[in-house]
Amino acid sequence: MKPGNEAQQELLLKIQDLTLRLEEAQETLEAIHTATVDAVVVNHDGKYRVYTLEGVDTIYRHLFETLNEGILIVAADRTVLYANRRFADLTGMALSRITGAGLERFWPSDQAADFAALLARAEERPHRDNLSLIRADGSRVPVMVSINPAPLEAPEAGCAIVVTDLTELRQAQESLRKANEELETRIRARTADLQCANMALEIEIAERMRAQEALQNKDRQKDEFLAILAHELRNPLAPLSNAVQIMKRPDLDEKRLVWCHDVIDRQIEHMVRLVDDLLDVSRISRGKIELKREYLELSAIIDSAVESTLPFIEATGHQLTVSLPDEPLVLNADPVRLTQVFANLLNNAAKYMKAGGDIYLSVRRQGTTARVSVRDTGIGIPAEALLSIFDLFTQVDIGASHAQGGLGIGLALARSLVQMHGGSIEVYSAGPGQGSDFVVYLPLVAEYHDNAKASQDSPAGHQSPQRILVVDDNRDAADSLGMLLESLGAEVQVVYDGRTALETLKIFTPSMILLDLGMPGMDGYEVARQIRQQSCLRDVVLIALTGWGQKKDRDRTRMEGFDHHLIKPVDIEVLKTLLRL
Repeated sequence: MKPGNEAQQELLLKIQDLTLRLEEAQETLEAIHTATVDAVVVNHDGKYRVYTLEGVDTIYRHLFETLNEGILIVAADRTVLYANRRFADLTGMALSRITGAGLERFWPSDQAADFAALLARAEERPHRDNLSLIRADGSRVPVMVSINPAPLEAPEAGCAIVVTDLTELRQAQESLRKANEELETRIRARTADLQCANMALEIEIAERMRAQEALQNKDRQKDEFLAILAHELRNPLAPLSNAVQIMKRPDLDEKRLVWCHDVIDRQIEHMVRLVDDLLDVSRISRGKIELKREYLELSAIIDSAVESTLPFIEATGHQLTVSLPDEPLVLNADPVRLTQVFANLLNNAAKYMKAGGDIYLSVRRQGTTARVSVRDTGIGIPAEALLSIFDLFTQVDIGASHAQGGLGIGLALARSLVQMHGGSIEVYSAGPGQGSDFVVYLPLVAEYHDNAKASQDSPAGHQSPQRILVVDDNRDAADSLGMLLESLGAEVQVVYDGRTALETLKIFTPSMILLDLGMPGMDGYEVARQIRQQSCLRDVVLIALTGWGQKKDRDRTRMEGFDHHLIKPVDIEVLKTLLRL
């Protein structure tokens, strides 16, 4: 065969083969278009490509198997036609046991009604709900179930179910809930702490404000007290100065001299009382005061207080009525201090009352206590002042028409002295112009024995005049004290320093030495030590003269060999008592 015929023959064979393939392709396309064969035809850039549904099914199956959600394809009779691997993992069952199984087996019986309602709603359009999935071991898995109608023709029409595991979500929600609860607990605790701190701060601020206000009040009272003190101490100076000037006149007669003496006595007594009150307040506030207790009847104290205040009461035109019980009321008390208390109450009643007023002092037993009432018809006390009337430096504003002076320490001192005796003091007043009633309660003694009465009633033997040496660098004080002692019948020598005193003792042997402590050069303590070293003077009575009267001062003089400790100015009654020793 010729070479040209062979090439032609080969071309013819290729044409025939291509024709057959085209016929097959045409038949395939016709089958696809007529739905005889399941396939997908894609037109791409004018060229047709054919994909059979078997290839598409492979793609979808691969997609379902890679999802993190469980997938079910369910027939109309609720038989599982398809389940992916994730659904099998969620249930813990093999795929072979899931396919063909009834749908109800995967949901708990207590949620059957909810699942049936969800299926019914999903027949028309997609629905979803949170349910629980039953695992092979009986445990439950929280899931979200989404149901969509499946594109299957009857009678196979069913649905597609997507099951999403909510375990991690629930765990996250639980963790978030716990975190929120913990946060809320911490917030509540912190809020409570802040509220407590705020309350404590408010209390502290209020306390500081009260303390500041109290300090301001104390500072104001201190300023007022100092002003009043200066006024009270200055008042006696004018009559004292006037009396001294009158006594210097050459034409002074006996009547005016007596008047001058009376003025000087009264004013000095007033100044001494002021200074004594100040010293007593200082001692009591520091616990330095000591009570000299003895058994005595309360009536004796009342008589003493009345005796000391009656001249002032009568001078102001008042009427005093005293009511005492028939039975003796015995106390174990310091008579001087309690006399001081009742004298203060009587003086106050007379001071703060218009002329012609009435004062009622009544004493009676009340159980195991004595009740002493000092009632007046005076200016009264405002209700707001009743609580602070016993505070130090407190004075009630009564107006200039009733002002009678005073330092505002008398009632504070009275309360402290009464409390030291185991008693109490109260005040009552219906208000301004309604008078006031101060009531003192003191404990009574059930039984006592008066051992001193016999010795007090026995007459004293005749005593020779005392020989006394007065030693004080203040010449006026020393000379006036010497003159006073001489007027009392004593033989007196006066010197003005310690060394002279020691020299005088070589020629003058006294039975008593009144020795000032604060002298320059050789002070009173050194003089006392040298005196006690001399055997001939060991029995002499040494009396310290000083302006200091605290317990530590008295303790020191006692240690230095002094027998007595007197506060300047010396009370003449005390001197008389010492001269009788």
